[in-house]
Amino acid sequence: MRLVPTLLLVACLFGAWRWWDGRPDSSSGFDAGASVSENGFVSVQMPDGASRHAVLVLAPQNCPSDQARRSEALVAFLQDKGVPVVRGHSISFAFDNPTPEQVAGASRAVEVFKRGAPAVFINGMAMSDPTPAQAAAEYRRLRIAGL
Repeated sequence: MRLVPTLLLVACLFGAWRWWDGRPDSSSGFDAGASVSENGFVSVQMPDGASRHAVLVLAPQNCPSDQARRSEALVAFLQDKGVPVVRGHSISFAFDNPTPEQVAGASRAVEVFKRGAPAVFINGMAMSDPTPAQAAAEYRRLRIAGL
C-alpha cells in the first residue's frame, strides 16, 4: 500500500528536478554574447545621447506608480553618493550599417527597458530595477576599471 505513494513522491521529485535543471540560465536571460557583471548588469549598446560618465536612469515622468517611486529613491541615493545621474523616459538607437554586435547590444538594451522601470544604463551595462546598492557598485566597478 505504501509503495504507490512513495513511487508517486519520487516521480514528482524527479520531475521537479528535471524541470528546474532544464530552465535557461536565469541570471541574465539574455543571449550568449552578453556578459553579466557580478552586480547583475548585462552588456548592452548604449542609447543615443547617453553619457559614458553618468548613470542613465529611465523611468516614467511625473507618475505616482511604485516604479516611479523606486526610480526617485534610486536617483536620490546615487546623487547622495556623488554619482552623476541623468534621467530619461525613452531610448533610441541610430545606426548606419550596424554590426551584428551592435544589433544584439541594442536588442539587449530594449529588453532591459521592457522589463520595467527603473532601467539603469551605466557605460555599456544595463539592468532593470536594480537596488541602489547594485547601481552604485556597478558605477564604482566601471570607474575603477577605467571604462
